[in-house]
Amino acid sequence: MDNFYEISEDTTGKFFEIFNKKSFPLSIKFQFIGDEKQKELIKVSLINPKISFLLGKEILISVNEDIMNAFDDESVTILMEQEIDKIYINIETGKMKLIKTDLNTFSSLVNKYGVEKVARANKVEELYQEQKKDGKVENEFIA
Repeated sequence: MDNFYEISEDTTGKFFEIFNKKSFPLSIKFQFIGDEKQKELIKVSLINPKISFLLGKEILISVNEDIMNAFDDESVTILMEQEIDKIYINIETGKMKLIKTDLNTFSSLVNKYGVEKVARANKVEELYQEQKKDGKVENEFIA
């Protein structure tokens, strides 16, 4: 339990500065915690419904402020925004879930081809799999 702590107002302020630029259909109640043993700068987790009821919070934001202080401001912004983008709310049901990133690759490929081409290739592959599953693929796939 020694690795957990209250995070600073500067950290929560930075988080909300980034979060408030996003558009979410419903309000979200966050619980923040510092974790000095966490290997990532920031991690977003859904809070168990029973604990959520007791706390009145829905999403746990854990931050390692040692990592945050070592990073430049742009990297902190990118990493926080990347975690925030995992939050998905179904407008009809109000249920929240965390989604996976839509680009997962090797940095060497991004350096060689550029992020746009790598992202496009991954999207084409994903669309192909979806269309194949739906029975819409014949012999050729055109993106």
